[in-house]
Amino acid sequence: MPVTERKDGPAYLREARLRAGCVNRGTAATRVPFSPETIGRHERGEVQINPEDVVQYAKGYERSEMLYQYCADCPVGRQTGRTATDRPLPFATLRVSRMIDEAQKVADRLEQIAFDGVIDESEKEDFGKALVFLRQLEETISDMILLGVSAGIEKAAPVGAGSGCKGN
Repeated sequence: MPVTERKDGPAYLREARLRAGCVNRGTAATRVPFSPETIGRHERGEVQINPEDVVQYAKGYERSEMLYQYCADCPVGRQTGRTATDRPLPFATLRVSRMIDEAQKVADRLEQIAFDGVIDESEKEDFGKALVFLRQLEETISDMILLGVSAGIEKAAPVGAGSGCKGN
């Protein structure tokens, strides 16, 4: 008997449904333009979810943070290293504070590297470290934006934040 490989769907999709008070897919189908079967296939990862689908779910469930989570998980987001982690507020805030302290040191080093307009061999390692730091800073900012969107602060919505994903 052949074994069927099970692919997990995006966890945020089921979580958003439950947070919206839709304990089953039948109830969810009254809020989004999908059948309970399609909702199940999306949640299980059997059918790929498209940007337009996520927009419908986000509107129906009144969970705009889904847009941001989708962009972090879409092929473009994965390729560019975009992430969105739903961190507890105290942890995310401490991370921002730590990153801001480190950012000035990184900026100073980048200024030294940029002084002659060329990244020479002796500067490549430091420049690479700066890029790693900037990616971490970007992730930290994304985490805070996700918290803002989750809290209903619409100004923190991913489209205005330049999420990098089209179709949202």
